[in-house]
Amino acid sequence: MSYIKSKTEERVELRILNYINSFFVLAALVVLTTVGEGTEIQSDPVVVNGISVPSDFPWVDITINQNPDTGYIFLNNWGGQPYNMILDNNGFPVWYRRTPDRRRDFKVQPHNRLSMLVRNGGEAFIVMDSTYTIIDTMRAGAGYTTDEHEFQMLPDGHYLMIGHKEETVDMTQYLAGANPHATVYETAIQEFNEKGELIFLWRAWDHYDIRDVELENLYGGYIRFPHMNAIDIDDDGNILVSCRHLSEITKIKRNTGEIIWRLGGAHNQFTFVNDELNGFRNQHDIRSLGNGHYTLFDNGNLHNPPVSRAVEYVLDTLNMTATLVWEFRDTPDKYTSWMGNVQRLPNGNTLINWADGSLPKLTEVTPDGKKAFEMNFRDYIHTYRVYRFPWKGIAKVPYLVVESGSDRVTLLFNKFGDNELDFYRIYGGKNPSPTQVIAETDSPYIHLKNLDNATTYYFRVTGVNRDGVESDYSNEESVMTRFVEPGMNMLFNGDFSSGSDYWQLNIGGSAGATGSVVGGFYFFDINTAGTEIWDVQLYQNGIELRNGQTYVFEFDCWSPSVKYFDAKVEKNASPWTNFGRIGTSYSENINKHYRYEFVMEDPTEHDARVVFNCGNSAVDLYIDNVSLCLKNTDSAEPDESLISDFRLCGNYPNPFNPITVIPYVLPIACDIVISIYDIKGNLMQQFRENDRSPGKHQLTVMADELSSGVYFYCLEAFDRDPLIPDFRKVRKMVVIK
Repeated sequence: MSYIKSKTEERVELRILNYINSFFVLAALVVLTTVGEGTEIQSDPVVVNGISVPSDFPWVDITINQNPDTGYIFLNNWGGQPYNMILDNNGFPVWYRRTPDRRRDFKVQPHNRLSMLVRNGGEAFIVMDSTYTIIDTMRAGAGYTTDEHEFQMLPDGHYLMIGHKEETVDMTQYLAGANPHATVYETAIQEFNEKGELIFLWRAWDHYDIRDVELENLYGGYIRFPHMNAIDIDDDGNILVSCRHLSEITKIKRNTGEIIWRLGGAHNQFTFVNDELNGFRNQHDIRSLGNGHYTLFDNGNLHNPPVSRAVEYVLDTLNMTATLVWEFRDTPDKYTSWMGNVQRLPNGNTLINWADGSLPKLTEVTPDGKKAFEMNFRDYIHTYRVYRFPWKGIAKVPYLVVESGSDRVTLLFNKFGDNELDFYRIYGGKNPSPTQVIAETDSPYIHLKNLDNATTYYFRVTGVNRDGVESDYSNEESVMTRFVEPGMNMLFNGDFSSGSDYWQLNIGGSAGATGSVVGGFYFFDINTAGTEIWDVQLYQNGIELRNGQTYVFEFDCWSPSVKYFDAKVEKNASPWTNFGRIGTSYSENINKHYRYEFVMEDPTEHDARVVFNCGNSAVDLYIDNVSLCLKNTDSAEPDESLISDFRLCGNYPNPFNPITVIPYVLPIACDIVISIYDIKGNLMQQFRENDRSPGKHQLTVMADELSSGVYFYCLEAFDRDPLIPDFRKVRKMVVIK
């Protein structure tokens, strides 16, 4: 079903909406208040080590802390809002960076450099100096894409990484009955010189047999070969590589690519000594300790039964033996099927990361196997690798995070490691790259209140040291204010009375569709459905959801025939967490009201979104009266004495015939007028009442004199001046006869 307005109807509707919604125009004046200057402070950020910490920071719990190594802890989280972070032995941040993508392998490299994998814009490894400034970005070459598993910088400026490439392979040439069109994900070692020139390429296809691959269905459509996941340089300068899907560590002559030896797997050249499991299976993280000693993390997928452990072998390449000289298997045994790493520490202890969310991220054990430290994320989050390193960094500029709350905006800023900092200078305004100083503070955060609502503000911060020298600007952050009280709609323009303002439409994949406001409803006109439900998508983001709070999500919806769609309250970035735990909905040829109530069980989120996913079906869809409210949990029915604002609610039923009810709320006694207009702006009905008492009220409207069509109803409330309303609000309703 598609209803297209005439140009005359569009002009008339626009004239009506411009008239009855003029009160939506927001004042341009910015009023900023600072901490200590009349700002009401609620839920102040946590400050530890002099560092202000965002509300969605992934905290850790430390269960053992008995004289561990003194190095800082480097890690990232694979759950909730992604962070890369450096922690001390109390689990408190020394440095952090909130990231838009899920990163990994954050570590210290030679010459006091830091590196980490980034995913936005294609996978690459960025390099930072000790001021946390990005100085380089490294990518694989020769037609390979950067693989996420490893990046090693060398003291001479060379660096090694893993590249990957997908190819269609006829697997029947290797195995009878296999897939003739399988996709093979091949990995290769790449070495670059200090100029970034590729000088060494070592391909899996040239040296391994794909028939030796484990943990993959070689008769299936997708095969990872051989899943290289770690590279290291041995003490003689040659290359070590871990191939997880071969259960093999290979040593490679760096100047020729010749294989020196193969440890483990189908082509193992060594006899395992003193190892009751007779070697490792499906391992991670080979590391050379020198003098023939090597550590690795034995995931043990194909041990029987599966068990994970940290191991150290010493290799005798004359007698071809691999002797287990140290291992740590926890009591009871732990098992993680993926990721993990082992690091020998300067004090002789060994760090073990068990990777899986259910297991510790860091177990540090002494040489005799006693635990000196154990730590896990409070919310049981996965982590690829964890390290300890001695480190000293001083940020060149402050790092800024902005959090928008229901009554304020909070700025958190930290010039990490700078003991000479005197105070922060905050710049802000309604335009990008603000140059107006709005506040100064020696605190690492500030609350801003009395901002205009539904307005985008831009902020950046500098640090001023004790000599009065000001740093460069921090990163710039913007935020749209969204100030609401319990029971108020957190969404802007949820009834689409201002067209599609504040809403964003995405059309992806093979879908062909348009979105517009027609007859007062938001109308999805879908010509080509696409293959995924999210190929046609309308959303509004920038919503704060606080942990433990109860929210109510509501909307009206109808379609010409049965249509399945997703209406969700979710994270506005990968992994698109469904905060409301709302499943698929369906609509039909009757306007239905949908209501979902949920508790925010995830960590506080400052950029949630309401989204309607309408692809994968060519049936059109109409939505209206979308709202997301913080539930007033003090009582089932709020005390009318606590009502602080005027409200005009959606009529019900809608569409209707012959009767509908219009609810409204008054915070004070006043005169009210409720007027009903047709689409051409003609006044059809009007209801007046003087000195209406404060509280909740409703008006019953009969459709006897109204024909089928769209109508607008407007509430005006007069208190101080009988000619100028203190409140005016318009909504729409539909009569069907």
